[in-house]
Amino acid sequence: MLLLGPVVAGAPWSIESLFSRPYVWGTPPQNLTWAKSAPRLVFLWNESGRRFLDLYAYDAAAKQRVRLTALEFVKDEFNPPADDNDERLKSHRLPDAGLTAFSLSGDGTRAAFAWKGDIYWVPADGSAKPFRLTQTRANEGAPKLSPDGNQLAYFRGGEIFVHDLRTGAVVQVADGATAGFQFSPNGARVLYAASATAGRSQMLPLYSGRFVSARPFPRTVAGDEPAPSILFVVPAKGGKPVRLGEGASPDWSPDSKEVLARVVSQDRKKATFRIYDAETGKARVLHEDSDTRWVAQSFFMWSPDGKWVALTKDADGFIHLHRIPAAGGKLEQITRGNWEIDTERFGFAPQWAGERLYYASTEAGTNERQFYSILPDGNGKQRISRREGVNVGVVSHDGRNIALLEADLRMPLDLFVNGERVTVSTRPDFGAYKWPETKFVEFPSRGDKAIVKAKMLLPPGYDPSRKDGKKWPSVFFVHGAGIASSVLKQWGSYQDVRFAYNAYLASQGYVIMDLDYRGSSGYGREWRTGVYLHMGGPDLGDVLGAVDYVKELGNIDMGKLGIWGVSYGGFMTNMAMFLAPGVFKAGSSWAAVNDWENYNHAYTRERLTTPAENPEAYRRSSPITFSHNLRDHLLLVHGMVDSNVLFQDTVQLTEKLIQEGRPFEEIFYPEEDHGFVRDETWIDALKRTTAFFEKHLR
Repeated sequence: MLLLGPVVAGAPWSIESLFSRPYVWGTPPQNLTWAKSAPRLVFLWNESGRRFLDLYAYDAAAKQRVRLTALEFVKDEFNPPADDNDERLKSHRLPDAGLTAFSLSGDGTRAAFAWKGDIYWVPADGSAKPFRLTQTRANEGAPKLSPDGNQLAYFRGGEIFVHDLRTGAVVQVADGATAGFQFSPNGARVLYAASATAGRSQMLPLYSGRFVSARPFPRTVAGDEPAPSILFVVPAKGGKPVRLGEGASPDWSPDSKEVLARVVSQDRKKATFRIYDAETGKARVLHEDSDTRWVAQSFFMWSPDGKWVALTKDADGFIHLHRIPAAGGKLEQITRGNWEIDTERFGFAPQWAGERLYYASTEAGTNERQFYSILPDGNGKQRISRREGVNVGVVSHDGRNIALLEADLRMPLDLFVNGERVTVSTRPDFGAYKWPETKFVEFPSRGDKAIVKAKMLLPPGYDPSRKDGKKWPSVFFVHGAGIASSVLKQWGSYQDVRFAYNAYLASQGYVIMDLDYRGSSGYGREWRTGVYLHMGGPDLGDVLGAVDYVKELGNIDMGKLGIWGVSYGGFMTNMAMFLAPGVFKAGSSWAAVNDWENYNHAYTRERLTTPAENPEAYRRSSPITFSHNLRDHLLLVHGMVDSNVLFQDTVQLTEKLIQEGRPFEEIFYPEEDHGFVRDETWIDALKRTTAFFEKHLR
């Protein structure tokens, strides 16, 4: 066990103040990108702690940070918001997310970005304001600068255009593109992906305007077999495309002659690494990977000299780095041990820079992410990061400059370059809060007795060694995604707003239990795929093992247990309420999948195969099957324009609970997607959840 103390004593807690932007924990930097041939780092950030992301650059040689854009309060009369003609929609407009991506020239002199459907570029040294390159009624996005910075490609609908920034010439090079594209290293060609047939489209109704509207969006469901993406190469000046073949996450060879891609089979049990000839389209198989459950996510990259390919796979039960000659040959394992290369959503892909490979991993413990480098033959491993906690990042292409996002239990993620702190994201009030103590624990799962890792957030006055007879209420939090992890030595952990709410509940006297259930990442293949053919089975056993653990503490009121979570956490909340009645007196389920037949193809195909192949796996994994068992108090929360877990999941569960005469409450948010973004939504939903727990757990 590990017990760590709070920050400082301080201010009273309030949901309104804690969840009104700017948040006291700030907005962490994102999308760290080094120029290929200059010591310049460009990233997205909001230094005031609001949602809108602007563009910043850091010169590692001069140790100077500059802001490149300031667009949050700029009005664009040419591209007014789509809801300008509806007064009802205008009155409760969602806050703008700002810039979502950018492209940096190889020499680091300029960056390109899309904003409100048009394309801009800006000097990366901050010497001038952004230059507007396009002004059209069409929606343009995803700009990519050529390595020399002289050409700029972008999407316009499903079409790709290349703009020569020296001559002003604009050429359409492709149509029907469905995925990302990239220039070859020499800038002569453009690689893109297209699908032969259109996939399934669903409707997303919006009820908040003068009239109900619905927009179509691409969305598969369980059992679909979507058409694969086909890779093409076309001259950047225009011409006939060369068809390569299937592939995802393609990567050009350094000499611009070949393309490396990964092809995953429809049943998700086999992955093939192919190398395509960019001139002829001819393919050769470099390596094949397979798994009887599903193949793990893989990163892959060329060596700087193009002679090797490095990739990750879990050949020995843990995701590790391997290398193979690009010409074909034997696969060699580079890293090894009962730990994994980091695949977290806030992490970065491993890199091959200079003579070394760089990566973050769980080698220091599953609740840490430390940054390392190693020689390609597996020798000379060095730990680069020094802070206990989470350290993930990127290195410059020559390996001389290292940018890390660092966090520990007292500090949210912030940017450090070569050990120098570049950003301070927390607001002045951050230190005024007495953030709860964190206790790291482990215990056996109720089912197969496998060891589960967890952390507890402790309320003021809670002393696990004191035997004064006081019994504390407890709320269990189940993180989302079904993957990722939450048990980390990091302020914010899985998701900062949810962590902050758990900290708030702890401040109100609840003991918080937060666990990395079966399926969470960082624990190896057996844990990651442990829910195969039965979600809500072994992972629910892990949650119930946590119940057994807190019972043994002797100071938790077992009649006052609550549970909550979002997405997969909402799904798990419902499974606990339906399959373990009487254990949790109150559950708040947000954006829950209630019938896995409604969810997307890729996720369900991995874990449950298809409804036609394995109907029993879907039946036993879906909360709606067991809703008749509900005996305790349940609150359903969902955004009505959720494009990930569709609102229909909660509607269908609602109808079934009504038919069964079961007790429940619910609240819907008409304009919110899967992740809520408006302050007033978060405040309302959290106040309702708090009142719900107060009513039933006090």
